Amino acid sequence: MSPTGGACIGTGWSPVESASANSQLAGVLAGFVFAGIVMVLTEGKIGTLRVATLRLFIAGFVVLGLDSYSFSILTGDVAEGACGRVWTESLIASGMLVVGTVAVISGVSWLLAAYVENVTPEQSALGHIQAMRTVERLLRRSVYGITVMTVILLSTVAHDYVNVAFSGRPKPWWATWISPVYVLLVGAAMIGAVWQRQRNCAQAETNSDEPSSLALSIAFTGAVSYAIVGTGAIGFITSTPTSFWNPIPGVVAFITVAIVLIMPVPTILTLIYAMPRLGIASADTSHAPSPDAGPDPGPVPGPDPQP
Repeated sequence: MSPTGGACIGTGWSPVESASANSQLAGVLAGFVFAGIVMVLTEGKIGTLRVATLRLFIAGFVVLGLDSYSFSILTGDVAEGACGRVWTESLIASGMLVVGTVAVISGVSWLLAAYVENVTPEQSALGHIQAMRTVERLLRRSVYGITVMTVILLSTVAHDYVNVAFSGRPKPWWATWISPVYVLLVGAAMIGAVWQRQRNCAQAETNSDEPSSLALSIAFTGAVSYAIVGTGAIGFITSTPTSFWNPIPGVVAFITVAIVLIMPVPTILTLIYAMPRLGIASADTSHAPSPDAGPDPGPVPGPDPQP
């Protein structure tokens, strides 16, 4: 790149310098997800919650593995005048990292639900269910918080990309408002997904797994599709000449930003909508003996039955 240190005009951030760290981060996360897949498979138990966990872990592993490879491609793109090309690749890879991160943390919540499904009455009597309820609430709020954080970071990268794409020339009308409007719209959609999920669970708790199954199918397909399309797009962009990206065509910049910001949204919303709550919320401990009740006194003696 022509600018010093790989930083493009319009921003002080260098996607080439940060690509190595992002590649390592995605690779480490993919390694942890692979370990989780092995753990679930070696348990030898089959259930709805474990299948859901496997689906999310597999999707996260595919996305993060391809994302690690995509970021590694960026580290080698040091051609003169490749600033616009590298920033386009970096934006696509950042969107993949968002999808993979949300899929993994959602898979952890399903793994917790699968654990609670196998809690014995003795463990329920010791208060394990109540403890798991607390962990479930904290994990659910963590998923919401991490999702909001990743959406904000992705919008920030898109904002920087727009500054690079239109550096030295007038910016279009949408360049200034796209990031804050995107965060507000996705945040409102997330609130709507959470509200709809809680409403459905309250109306028909016994059928609350049905929308979760469909939502997980949509999330799995969306995540894997985004990873495959994104990796293919990065490979194609790498093969294009640098002259095409100096400057970045306005139409190409708009299409890139629109695809990267819009494609992860259905996956994120369906993952939030499918957050498991049935296994913990409906755990029945009413028939479990109290740990302070003392020994069972046995049957109450009564009069002998008449012959």
